[in-house]
Amino acid sequence: MSMLTISYIIGGFIEGIGIANVFYGISIAQAYVYMKKCDKDPQWIQWLAAGVMLLETGNTIFLQRQQFFYSVLAIENSHLVTRIDWSVPTAVGFEILSEIIVQCFYIHRMWMFSKNLILTVGTVILLICRHGIFMYCMSDTIKYDTWTELHVSKGFMPSLISTATIIVLSDGIIAVTMAYYLYRSQSQLRRRACVIYLIQYVALLTGVMKDPEYRHLAYFVLRKHWCYPSYVAAPNSLLFCAFIILYARAVSNALFGALNARHVLRAKIEQPITLGRTSLYSGSAVFHESHSIRVDMERCTPGVDNPKTIPDSSENGNKATNTLEYIPE
Repeated sequence: MSMLTISYIIGGFIEGIGIANVFYGISIAQAYVYMKKCDKDPQWIQWLAAGVMLLETGNTIFLQRQQFFYSVLAIENSHLVTRIDWSVPTAVGFEILSEIIVQCFYIHRMWMFSKNLILTVGTVILLICRHGIFMYCMSDTIKYDTWTELHVSKGFMPSLISTATIIVLSDGIIAVTMAYYLYRSQSQLRRRACVIYLIQYVALLTGVMKDPEYRHLAYFVLRKHWCYPSYVAAPNSLLFCAFIILYARAVSNALFGALNARHVLRAKIEQPITLGRTSLYSGSAVFHESHSIRVDMERCTPGVDNPKTIPDSSENGNKATNTLEYIPE
């Protein structure tokens, strides 16, 4: 087997593992930042982040085994290039567990925002079908000894197409639902309070939208689906495996990016913001109105309108100050 053929088969796969290692380093950095700020988060979220990090570490260990097998051992013995190493299904198992945990976290957040039982149950069913089909698809890597046998099997390609369709549908539902209810401000905020809208958009524009992980997520969610055209265009190449690995890395990176962005939002929203408006009336009388608003986004119960208004006494007749504080249930 010529070196050109070997490069065609495993070249993109090895490059994908190298890029995945870079993103694993980014995940470590984000996990470290989250560890420094996670004291206000519920304990189950902290355990969830720790579990995802452990699964990503296990996945990375077996990816290094794959890189050694296909870039060192396979070069010495070209017949090993077409072999399916035992570390491939093992690494995929870690990826599936990590994705299930992250997707369950997103579904939980979607339920907290929407309180829509039909939408949540439908998304859960799609999640079960998605990973069930994907596990069936990747179980073929245990059944067959070579990639050639896997490629020519009848159930592999339909499983990939079905998984891609369900991924697009389920991820789209979660993304649209979260964006819609974030816009609707279902975190115990009054829509008629224009100051709250100002806080929302300032926090989003300066905090969340600047976080690079959201751009990485959008990029790799789109890039993930290139694994299926790459499988069709290059059926004898392992390039599609590289895209699957990168998608799994993007999912974990997006989780830690979202958790860190929540802290940015919390810090910006919990800061009292004072807005002043000055108007001139008859003569030299000046009326000044200021509103100081403090909102605890994380501890408010979505969908419940339970504000507590505490009017402060005015020091002079031309000034009125209202403090609006939201008390959780």
